[in-house]
Amino acid sequence: SFQLVHGYGSWPRRGPICHMTTTDTDFHIAASSRRCPREETRGKARRSGAWPQAHGHSGSSRRRRRILHRTARWRYLSALNLLLMSLSMAFIFALYAGMTRRRPLAASAGTAEASATAEKTTRKENSRGGIIRSFADLEEFEIHPKATSSRYMVDPPKDTLPITLVLCSTTKGNLFALVHESWAPKGARRFLEMVDSKYFNSKVALMRCVRNFICQFGIAGEPQLNKLFKPLEDDPNWLPEGPTHRTNDKGVKRFNRGFLAYAGGGKNSRTNQLILALGDNERLGGGSPWEVPWGEIIGEESFQTLSKIHTGYGEKGPSQGRLRKEGSSKEIERDFPKLDYILNCNIIDKLS
Repeated sequence: SFQLVHGYGSWPRRGPICHMTTTDTDFHIAASSRRCPREETRGKARRSGAWPQAHGHSGSSRRRRRILHRTARWRYLSALNLLLMSLSMAFIFALYAGMTRRRPLAASAGTAEASATAEKTTRKENSRGGIIRSFADLEEFEIHPKATSSRYMVDPPKDTLPITLVLCSTTKGNLFALVHESWAPKGARRFLEMVDSKYFNSKVALMRCVRNFICQFGIAGEPQLNKLFKPLEDDPNWLPEGPTHRTNDKGVKRFNRGFLAYAGGGKNSRTNQLILALGDNERLGGGSPWEVPWGEIIGEESFQTLSKIHTGYGEKGPSQGRLRKEGSSKEIERDFPKLDYILNCNIIDKLS
């Protein structure tokens, strides 16, 4: 009997049979006049798994050697890959640790100067980003501003009178205000009187807030409080007036974002209504004595609150007549659900 061990291709594919065997004798049969290529036959026999059985222990030993060689090579490559991965992780960890490590300042002649600079930077960041508790949290240029800043078109009046730090809480966050009595003595003192009397605790509506322009407020949440404050005489205007002075040669506008003034309507018309600039303004704000700034908001938190105040109602918010009659009533809240309010104002520090 004959047993087909391997051939040119798998059965029934046609081609010359190159090697057949019996139980004890190997011999070759040429099924055609063409001889089988030796290497091709061996290659196909190896792939079919028949070569070792057909050639005895020599094929099996050779296959075992190949398996052992491949296993050893695989183990070597695995160990090498593991080593490379470990080194890479160690390098990344060392790099990260070096970037996050705080290096102390060297003890040298420049240490004091570097420490002072770092302290100044920290104080500035705290005053801009954190809660302002006193004048100690503010920088000198914030307390006594000059026209060298891009915020002021001219130098404000020199502070010979007290400066008061006021915190007003609103429905959108805190507003820190510096009240400069030297800027507009009568207007500044009127506002401080309103704060001392807890006028703003009545829930004062930010009734007319126009995007990038101004926000008008001041009508009391309790109607009877509106009778407490009579019209004021105008203060001298420290801002240049007229259409030729709306900006300076550096492009700085007259009434800057964060300025506080009264909403007057003519000579000696200031009472209890105020304006807060939501954007730089060159035309209306500060262009007349009754709109002279007497203070400004200060600190990054205040300007973030300023940007959150709802301006969607614009000129179509609750009317002054209705607010004077109803105050901050439930009906106002129902008709204008997004309207913002000042909840209270308090003096937290004073600089004489």
